[in-house]
Amino acid sequence: MIALTLGELCRILGAELIQGDPGREIKGVSTDSRRVCGGEVFFALKGERFDGHDYVEEALARGAVAAVVARLPSAVKGPLLKVPDTLEALQALAAYHRQRIFRGELIGVTGSSGKTTTKNLVAQVLEAKFRVCKTPGNLNNEIGLPLTLLQLTPQHQMAVVEMAMRGLGEIAALCRLSRPTVGIITNIGTAHLGRLGSIANIARAKGELVEALPPEGLAVLNGDDPWCRRLAQNTRARVVFYGIGETAAVQARDIKALGREGTEFRAVFPRGEVMVRLPVPGLHNVLNSLAAMATGYCLGVDPEDMALRLASWPRESMRQEFLPGPRSSYIYNDAYNANPESTAAALEVVAQLPGRKVAVLGDMLELGDRAPEFHRRIGRAAAEAGVSLLLTVGELAREIARGAREAGMAPDRVFSFSGPREAGAFLARHLAPGDVVLLKGSRAVGMEQVLEVLEEVE
Repeated sequence: MIALTLGELCRILGAELIQGDPGREIKGVSTDSRRVCGGEVFFALKGERFDGHDYVEEALARGAVAAVVARLPSAVKGPLLKVPDTLEALQALAAYHRQRIFRGELIGVTGSSGKTTTKNLVAQVLEAKFRVCKTPGNLNNEIGLPLTLLQLTPQHQMAVVEMAMRGLGEIAALCRLSRPTVGIITNIGTAHLGRLGSIANIARAKGELVEALPPEGLAVLNGDDPWCRRLAQNTRARVVFYGIGETAAVQARDIKALGREGTEFRAVFPRGEVMVRLPVPGLHNVLNSLAAMATGYCLGVDPEDMALRLASWPRESMRQEFLPGPRSSYIYNDAYNANPESTAAALEVVAQLPGRKVAVLGDMLELGDRAPEFHRRIGRAAAEAGVSLLLTVGELAREIARGAREAGMAPDRVFSFSGPREAGAFLARHLAPGDVVLLKGSRAVGMEQVLEVLEEVE
């Protein structure tokens, strides 16, 4: 973070300094009192289930030089900066820091699915040529984005930030903070349909990213997605499409599935082409890679260098992991989150693999009134993917079981459970050598608990 004193921070935030030395220097910021190391300013954020004001005393005791608060905690003695809203104060500091310290390209990534993977891939290919700062994990909201911006240094040449939303106007607000110069939209799907009411509204919300780009900016859009193509009309920036279709500027051709070994394809650019071998399977990963390569190509990264970088896929826990399972089985652990599009893509991956297919699928949340319909569709997709044993977890996921039976799966091959540990215990008794097991469900379902049960099997 840019070097500041408490007095300078007060001026930036319009804060009132209480019991503090204006000349005291700040070494960073923290929103978690447990992670204060010394020298930071602690921002007392308030959420639905927590209030940082309850931890101001702890943060100061751990070495925070001051706390930014919206109300004065009782019996707390120490430097305090009083502001009307602590989240707005954090965002104001992040916007100031981004404007003062960073002169490179800031790349925003959004979409209904594939955001985190694509963000990681964009950073991966850009690192062939540039010093890159990226969103850690999936800190992609109104708190996580400011924290990412505060990690920028003058040495960074590129920043890659993930942008999520729960409603209209939220990505626009993130763009006002970060001022992106490049925007990537991976796809428009059904995630958050329950909150936004229609796919058109989801497209509007995601499209706020490209609307915010400057005329000299760059919009990188999935040309195979009709909603993304429509969004091209809403930006002043240059538009580059990627995809499998022939009209895309950056295309994948001659795609070859290699089972658990990954996928091979030929990436074709306006000038030149290169063979790419990904260490992960799935057409959706080809598209995520194309988004990264299209961005890198437009920013001057050599295609050969990008292909080399993509061969070392950036893995994250519970996202497209192949793990050894009990009794010589394989686990395709994609349990971090789920929506209909990402679950269908995961089933397509499993369909390509040798061995008996087992799918353990949990509820897909935030789909609104059409949730039963979307779950039944996934059940039909599981049957079409050749799934031999289907376990569902949660009440909504019972509709997955129903859809699978309607599509022809034998009733004695379809089982429903109320929780993931129950499903895991059943699965542990029925695994056979060579089985390929897909774990997928919304974050709140906790599908990783299935894996925890399997890890207890000798």
